[in-house]
Amino acid sequence: MGYYIFSYGIKTDQILNAFGSKDSKLQKEVEENDVFQDYSDFEVDDSKTSTNQALIDIIQKNPFNHKSNYAYGYALIGLCDTLGKELPYGQEIKLGYETDLINKVLTEDFSIKDIEIEKYLLADNSHPFPIPKIVEWPLIGLIRQPQLQELKTKLLSLNITEEQIEELEDDPEDREFTYAHLKGILDNINYCLDNNLELISFCHKEIYC
Repeated sequence: MGYYIFSYGIKTDQILNAFGSKDSKLQKEVEENDVFQDYSDFEVDDSKTSTNQALIDIIQKNPFNHKSNYAYGYALIGLCDTLGKELPYGQEIKLGYETDLINKVLTEDFSIKDIEIEKYLLADNSHPFPIPKIVEWPLIGLIRQPQLQELKTKLLSLNITEEQIEELEDDPEDREFTYAHLKGILDNINYCLDNNLELISFCHKEIYC
């Protein structure tokens, strides 16, 4: 168990335009999305809003239930999975253990000392989407094109190959997975920059058993 970071490439305006659009076709498309259905299975009591209802509220411009703020975050994940682009590197990154290893490798192996990767990916939990302020989870962070270019510049000294990753297979400090994460993060940044996308990341507790 733990908390995991995962990302999509999105056109921010496209997601924003879904809010209050009353687009029943889009609503149905999201409701049929496999990722959204995983979140829609969450059980809620009578006083709380389900993820399904949160999606309806977003698209149909209904009043939000701020006590169920998390449900709107999960509905936003469904929107991003439906409208966004799957990134080249889709492996989730464990908050804490794996992000600490990434920061350690950046400092010790590449002499990059001013990056805490979780703060970059989650953008200090900031985003432009008009949903209720989420008290706990999911965390949501959006990195726009200028910030993606800035992060790419900071990571210019990374030149990680698949061969390097394979050579670290037996490393006792899990550097194989850390190097794979770093290469994947840079691949995702480049993909977003090349395709005029922004990078949105979410973090919440693992929901799959």
